[in-house]
Amino acid sequence: MVNSINGKLILLLCVSFIFTLLLSFSFLQIHSAQHKTTDALRFFSGLQQNIDDLRSQLWLFAQRQDSASYTQVKLSHQTLALKLEKQSFYTQRIFNLKKLTDDMASLISQEQRLSIQSNRLSEQQINQARQLLRYRYNILIENMSEEVAYLNKKTLDSNELSITSVMLYSALGLIFAAMFVLAINFSIYQRFKIGFGRIKLGIHELSKGELTHKINSENLDTEFRMLASFFNNMTSKLDASMVSKQALQQEVDRQTSELERQKQQLLILSEKDHLTGIMNRRALEKAIDSILLNAKISQSKVALFFLDIDDFKNINDSIGHDAGDEVLQQVSSRLQACTRKSDIVGRLGGDEFVICLGLVDNFDQIAHKAQTILDSLSTPIRINHSELSINISMGVSYFPFQANTRDSLIKQADEFMYKAKQIKGSGCFYGQELLAHVDLLDAAQLNK
Repeated sequence: MVNSINGKLILLLCVSFIFTLLLSFSFLQIHSAQHKTTDALRFFSGLQQNIDDLRSQLWLFAQRQDSASYTQVKLSHQTLALKLEKQSFYTQRIFNLKKLTDDMASLISQEQRLSIQSNRLSEQQINQARQLLRYRYNILIENMSEEVAYLNKKTLDSNELSITSVMLYSALGLIFAAMFVLAINFSIYQRFKIGFGRIKLGIHELSKGELTHKINSENLDTEFRMLASFFNNMTSKLDASMVSKQALQQEVDRQTSELERQKQQLLILSEKDHLTGIMNRRALEKAIDSILLNAKISQSKVALFFLDIDDFKNINDSIGHDAGDEVLQQVSSRLQACTRKSDIVGRLGGDEFVICLGLVDNFDQIAHKAQTILDSLSTPIRINHSELSINISMGVSYFPFQANTRDSLIKQADEFMYKAKQIKGSGCFYGQELLAHVDLLDAAQLNK
């Protein structure tokens, strides 16, 4: 027997599938036999109607002795003969019936010849011949009716036997399958009961502090043997590492503290850019949403700086990606040095940075703040004993005058940043018309 609950369940599934197939096959066989019975009843009933019609036409012909009645007799006989000829299911069974029909055809032909020879025969001879033909007609009709009844009964008996055989074998198969399923279910129940009892006892002993208790895995199914093995290994390790209550509490406190520290680290990692250590895009967007919400409540102003390093790809291509990473780190450090702790500094992605100044009282300070940031970033960066100068393009947008949402605020600053890229050297474009440049060009010159 399979020593696995999973194996027994698979076996049970297979038996159930076979059980279903057997039921379906049985129903199909019974349906087929019933359909054959119905067809047989319909066929032989139609034959009997044709025979009865032929009998009626013969009676009318015997009464009238005219050509019209004779024609009807021939039509009835031809209908019966054609029906017997066309069918293909009972060819062997209706052999005698076909023979009787052929005999009837001979009698009808003799009737026609008698009518032709009526001028050469006496009336007494004609009457005797016709009486003999009537007698033979009646015998053939009766024989045909009896043959149809016999064939009908024989076919019904055969179909009944077929249905009985199908039902008998189906019943035996179903009984066998049901007994097999019952045996499998009983085996699963017994083995599960034993395995569950031992696992339950082991857990109960463990709850009382009995770390030396072992679960006996002998004669258990595979799944319960695995559970017992895991349980025994667990209790052995617990027994080997058993400590005092105070030491256990200290270990719990230590692990709790470690989990809290890891949680804080994960929180920092989820909100900090892995390269620069400033806010990543996710944390940046969340912080901007919070500042805008507070600004709406307090009816304050917000300024957002969008910065981009000009030709940063050329830096990576010319002196290497490591130097490019160093540039991004230096830019991040200088941005943090130029801002307050209450301001938001984050890396939006690639070489794009965002600074958000919340709760601004006067936008007049923004130009000075932008120039301070540009001046800080214009100082050459020392990389591998050499100095590298970079150009920064900056765009500034305002809340609530230019945008009311985080996305629109960033988009507006981004558009101003691209306008600033049109300026040679580090530059900033902000507001609707105000333009500043590190070379301190005036607005009139830039508009030219």
